[in-house]
Order: sequence, then C-alpha cells, then structure tokens
Amino acid sequence: MKQFSFILLISLSLSACNEVETVEKPIRPAQTWTVNSELLPERTVYSGDIHARHEVDLAFRVNGKVISRKVEVGDYVEQGQVLAELEKDDLNLNINSAQANLQAAKSEMNNTKSELKRTQDLFNKQFISQAILDTANNRYRTAKSQVKAANAQLTLVKNQAQYSELKAVTSGIVTKTDLEIGQVVSIGQAVIHIAQKGGYESHIQVGEQAIKSMKEDMPVKVALWIDDEEWFDGKIREISPAATSNRTWLVKVTLINPPEGLKLGMTSKVGLQNNVNKMLSWLPATALYQQNNKPAVWLVEDDNHVSLHPVKLEKHLMNGVLVAGLENGTKVIAAGVNRVHDGQEVKPIPYTGRSVPMRSKAQ
Repeated sequence: MKQFSFILLISLSLSACNEVETVEKPIRPAQTWTVNSELLPERTVYSGDIHARHEVDLAFRVNGKVISRKVEVGDYVEQGQVLAELEKDDLNLNINSAQANLQAAKSEMNNTKSELKRTQDLFNKQFISQAILDTANNRYRTAKSQVKAANAQLTLVKNQAQYSELKAVTSGIVTKTDLEIGQVVSIGQAVIHIAQKGGYESHIQVGEQAIKSMKEDMPVKVALWIDDEEWFDGKIREISPAATSNRTWLVKVTLINPPEGLKLGMTSKVGLQNNVNKMLSWLPATALYQQNNKPAVWLVEDDNHVSLHPVKLEKHLMNGVLVAGLENGTKVIAAGVNRVHDGQEVKPIPYTGRSVPMRSKAQ
C-alpha cells in the first residue's frame, strides 16, 4: 500500500511539471491619429532669398585715402548723410593752385585789355595798320577765354573737395561696406552698399522647362522658410532675358504685404499655382515609417490590429508632413512606429505629441 501511494505521488508530480503556465501578453498602447484629408491646390515651389527692391552701390568721385567711416553694416541712414570721408590735403592744394592760375589769367586779361585800348587809339590816328589792331584784339579775346577756363577749373577742384565726402543718395539700410580707414580708393570703386527701405523682392532661379510658363505680372504665393505655412501674395516683376552659366533664369518676385520682421537675406519659397488639386493629409512627422526606403504608415484596423500602408510624401512642414494616399477617418499610429509589427494588436489612445512606452509586466 505504501509502495502504491509513492508511485501515485511521483506520477502527479511529473504531470504537474508537464503543465505550461499560460501568461497573457500585455497589449501595447499606441498613440493614434485620425486622418482628415483635404483637397489642396498643388504648387510648384522654388527656393529663393529676400532682396531689397532698390539697391544702390556708392562710390567716391575722386581718388584718395580714407580717413573716416561713419557707418556699419545694418545701420539705417538718411538721404544726404555723410557716410565716409577722404583726406583733403591734396584737394586743398589743387584749390590753391587753381586760384593762383585764375589770378594770373585775370592779370593777363587786364594787360591785353589795356594794350588793345592803346592799339585802338593808335589805329584811330592812323599810326598803325588794321593787322596790328586785329592781333591785339585776338590776344585780348584769348586772355578772356583763359580767365573763363581758370574759373571753370577752380569750380571743378572745389567740387572735387566736396566729393571727398561720400553721402547717401537715398534713405535705407547699409548692407555692405568695402572700405577701411587708411585704404586708398579709386574713382568709381563701390565701397558702401545701401538697400532702399520699403520694397522687398524674392529672387529665384528657374529652369528651362518652367520658364516658358512664367510671365511678368503673374500672381504667385510666397512664404518664408521660418514659417512656411503662412503664404502671402507676390507678383513676378522681372524675368531675366538670358540664362546664367548654369542654364537657369533669374526671376524677381515683388512681395505684396509681406509679414512683419522680414529681413534681407532670409530664405523664401515661391509657389506657382498649378491647375491640379490633390487630396492631402496632415500627419505628425513621427507617424512616418520607412519600408525599403519608401514612406509608409501603420494603419489601425477596426479590430485594433495594425498593417503597413504605403503613402506618398508630398511636403515637410515645420510641425508635421503632408502625405497622399490616405482616406478620411483612417486611424494611423502617430508615434513609436518602430515598436510594432504587422498584425500586432494595439490599444489606441489619443495622440499627445510624445511616444508612450510599453507597460512592463510588473505593472
């Protein structure tokens, strides 16, 4: 009897060891986003940068050495304001020389005038011939011309002395300076660049295929890179008649009522409206998954199981992406896309903008 009980106990123990403990796996919570597709106009977008409508390159009208520069890049200047000065020593010497030449010319004119008067008296008394009188008259006219030339030369050198000051020809913002104190500059050498305040443009480069469809005064849409969702109006002002060395054409777009805070040199986008509309959906950028280097999303079916669905990435935004290929009302996983697999069951929760970690077994 004891032997039978012992055998029965061993059998029960072996049977218990063969039983597999069943543990339910937790269902992964997943943040989901409900797709809301819209029919949006399709635009061909070109990248450009912001320029002033009018830009002026200023240069001295005389040669000389720079002794002062009164502005820096970014300064706002008024029309007529002195921006830089040249050394005036040589210019003052030129004025003194011109004044001396004028005095000498006036003295010569007075002498020839007196001589002409004496010659005229002698001619009236028939002591000299007509030829001698004509010679005296010609000398006087020549002396008068020399006085006139000396006066013009004096005016010229005085003007040149004034040209030693470089003044702003328009009000605007200094965008570039190409001179330093002590530097010797030449006539016509651009040294200060001013962007006239008030008008802004976006400059874009357009290829050979697209340039055919563009015309002056054609309306376009413009956005800044720092806020590419806020589009405002623009108009094509000028199309370059010749291509650049890289076979593109410069197109200048006038900005209409641009946003506040616009700065020269900012990156812009110019969109040309096409006659095609697309059904696009906004998604968080974290909803995109890569399958064979192609974009896709995880769809959440009615039974909360997931499946991979390819999409077409249309545009990157500051706060997400626009994709094509999804229907209205579709639910997609919005975060943690690398933590799920095809056919997995998930527990949908509203998208909060951050990923939700899987709960551990201890929880």
